[in-house]
Amino acid sequence: MSNSYGFGGEEIREESSWRYPLGIFVATLLLCAVFLYHYVGPSVDDLQGSTPNPTISEERVRITVGDRIFFVPANHTIYPKDRREKVTEDLHLYAIWPTMNGYTPARRQDFIEDEPGSRRIDVQIRRRDSVFSEQQRLEQLYLPHVVDKAGQPGDYQLTQFTFKEARANAPTNGYAGKDMYMGEAADGELLVLFCYKDQEEKTIPSQCYRRLDFSENVSIRYAFDRAYLPDWREIDTQVRRFIITLTDAAGA
Repeated sequence: MSNSYGFGGEEIREESSWRYPLGIFVATLLLCAVFLYHYVGPSVDDLQGSTPNPTISEERVRITVGDRIFFVPANHTIYPKDRREKVTEDLHLYAIWPTMNGYTPARRQDFIEDEPGSRRIDVQIRRRDSVFSEQQRLEQLYLPHVVDKAGQPGDYQLTQFTFKEARANAPTNGYAGKDMYMGEAADGELLVLFCYKDQEEKTIPSQCYRRLDFSENVSIRYAFDRAYLPDWREIDTQVRRFIITLTDAAGA
């Protein structure tokens, strides 16, 4: 920047010729950076570890849920947030039936898409939020809403129960669109399964699930495709065995 003097001795300052082009260049660079970050950079879900990104790593991570510590192999998770040592209210794990193995590239579609007929078993470990046992839930929460409390003999050594239809003048019981099955697990314990009924529109996956108590403060909910209902007893055994292996510090 140079100085000169006009009439009356007043100083005149001349601005450098490169200042404005430089400002425009910097502004353009910043706008490009923002544009690229928006379309290419990590999203909020990416930063939080909530974007599906399975791994083949079998490295174990120590995670505490309720009163139990679990050593979780990374390849049984889909989300990076579940591969960080932490104390959490719930943990989502996945395995392939019937091997109960974790993720492999060959099973990517099962792990990510979970399409009808998928062999993926979803396992949720969470802090127990109910004081009722499975037997108490059956007697106090489920059976009052079925058509016949004795049930009907079903396939695969299960007793099938049908829930009453929801009425317009009565609040829904929350079980519409589901069948309930009762059976005896391999260890002789009561087992209660819920299965979503098949739907033409497939708005809800045709899955079956069971909720069971693992400890005083931890419950387990596992779900599998209804196509594998004939294997319900073996699935239950393998899932519980899988959970036990996660509590073994020697395997960490």
